[in-house]
Amino acid sequence: MISSTYGSSTDLRPIAGGSDPMYMIIHTCPSCGYTGYHDAFKLKRLDPTLKEHIREQITPLLKDLREPPEPPQYVFAAPERQYEFAAWIGQWKGDSLQSIGDLYLRAAWCCNDSKDPRKERFYRLKSLEYFEQAMELKEISTSEIGVYAYLIGELHRRVGEVGAAETWFDRVAQATNGDLKQQWLVELAIQQKTDPKEFIGRDRNS
Repeated sequence: MISSTYGSSTDLRPIAGGSDPMYMIIHTCPSCGYTGYHDAFKLKRLDPTLKEHIREQITPLLKDLREPPEPPQYVFAAPERQYEFAAWIGQWKGDSLQSIGDLYLRAAWCCNDSKDPRKERFYRLKSLEYFEQAMELKEISTSEIGVYAYLIGELHRRVGEVGAAETWFDRVAQATNGDLKQQWLVELAIQQKTDPKEFIGRDRNS
């Protein structure tokens, strides 16, 4: 999850140098509302049931999201709504709970940028819902359990659920199972439980 040489926030959002790619990789069709990453638009035909869901639940919203006088573009709605639409579509398609949670988390990051704490909290809670279900159903791969145990704890902390946050932070050491490459997660969980910060420094080996 952390890939930028500029570090990340403590909810594991990479800090990009220059334009944030998060705003460039999500697209919404201005005609029907189909939304997804680049690869999602390579499909030649959508499942009829999925098309019906989009027509009934997303297409009617487009009128209020367009921003004239710009010509129709794939990017025309608030980015958090685009990520939310993608999450809805992922749910209708039966995508993994983990991937849907990731989309809601990105929606929360967008709201953090636009200084909209109410929506940010809503999307963080949605992300938590899907991540916790994914953990409960053992959908998360063994190599990522430690990351998501930490992330769930940090998301709980950021929405003010301190008790739940501490419970998940305490699970990180067990989840990483002594993997030295993930020791940074254990240390980060301890930090966020005892002396929370908003950013991870550039020198973090992750």
